[in-house]
Amino acid sequence: MSLVTFHPEQALDPFFNFDSDRFFNTKQNRWRTDAEAISPKVNVTEDENFFHLEAETPGMKDKDISIEVHNGVLTIKGHKENESDTEKEHYHIREFSSQSFERSFKLSDRVNTEKVSAKIDNGVLIVDLPKHEQIKPKKIEVQSN
Repeated sequence: MSLVTFHPEQALDPFFNFDSDRFFNTKQNRWRTDAEAISPKVNVTEDENFFHLEAETPGMKDKDISIEVHNGVLTIKGHKENESDTEKEHYHIREFSSQSFERSFKLSDRVNTEKVSAKIDNGVLIVDLPKHEQIKPKKIEVQSN
C-alpha cells in the first residue's frame, strides 16, 4: 500500500502562484489559445423504435453543429467561435476560446438513415436514429380455438 502526501498549495490553479514566464509559454503550459479539438461525451440508448444518441455540447447552438449520414457513418461536427472581442480585452487567463469537434459513429443496418433527426437542448445534442420498420419487434397474438 502506498500513501500520497497531499500538499494543498499544489492543488491551486497556477494563476494563484503566478509566474509570467511559465504561464505565457505555450510550449510548457496546459492552456491553448487556438481552437482546441474536443471529443464530446456521448450516451447511446435504445427503445422499441429508436436508438438515441446524446452528446455533451456545452455552449453550442443549432447553428454551431452539423450532422451528416453517409455510407452508414453518422458524423457530428461542431464549431463555436469565442464571442468576445479580444482586441478590447486584457486577459490574464483565457480558457474560453474557440472550440470544435468531430466525432463519427458506424451505424447498424438496423437504422433508417433517411429519417434521422436531431435537436439541441441545454447544451445536450440529441440525435434520434429510427429503426427500420422490419426491424421492430412484431407482436403476434396467440389465439385459442
